Amino acid sequence: MLEDSTSRADSKRMHLISMPTPFVRWLKTLMAVLLPLVLIIGPVRLLVTNEYLAFEYGKADFPRDPFGFDQAQRLAVASANFRYVRDAQPLDALAGQRLGDAPLYNDRELKHMQDVQNVYQAVWLVWRIAAGIVLLAALALAWRAETRPALAATIKWGGLLTASLVAVVGLLAVIAWRFWFVAFHQIFFAPGTWMFDYSDTLIRLFPEKFWFDAALTLSGLSLFGGLLLALVGWRWQPQPYVTPVSDRSIISQP
Repeated sequence: MLEDSTSRADSKRMHLISMPTPFVRWLKTLMAVLLPLVLIIGPVRLLVTNEYLAFEYGKADFPRDPFGFDQAQRLAVASANFRYVRDAQPLDALAGQRLGDAPLYNDRELKHMQDVQNVYQAVWLVWRIAAGIVLLAALALAWRAETRPALAATIKWGGLLTASLVAVVGLLAVIAWRFWFVAFHQIFFAPGTWMFDYSDTLIRLFPEKFWFDAALTLSGLSLFGGLLLALVGWRWQPQPYVTPVSDRSIISQP
């Protein structure tokens, strides 16, 4: 009798602290929706590094600057440009740069770089918020054994959703690059503010080949991350038990 009472009390206590099903469903949905943001925006940070610049500029098919930058100059100027965007430096960090007696960037280029920094910092803020929410949701679902299968399923489907989105966007970049490139800039920048002459410093540093390669690199990294996460979720998710054939034959015997 005492054991039954204790068992019922423990069961009641477990029921009281169990996570409500609607809340679990809400956490799963939130996490699945935000995972693509985390996996797609995250690799952008790798593309604004000196290492990626050196890798890209070192490619045999990367166009050389027809207006005079040698490889070392180009890398140094582009690195300073990336630091301005990545580290939220004041615009003077670019406006004060000179090539001989002339400013390195004209006013239109400086205005665009200010816009680029604003977009980058806003996107990176979104990434930090999304990553924090995903982490908290994952911890909440991992806290109790009965919700861990839900976490595994969410990881799997979030990874597959990421891979699907990236595959579509990456394929569009390959088969319709010009449309993709223009659409991207129209989403984030005011019309006409992102178009420059071939002799302008920004085009000399970052010709269209740079952006095409960056789009493919970002797509590849995000696709890999999504598929890897989907595999982890699939392996972690409990698999239904199938009775072995030999056991079935034994059970079916009279």
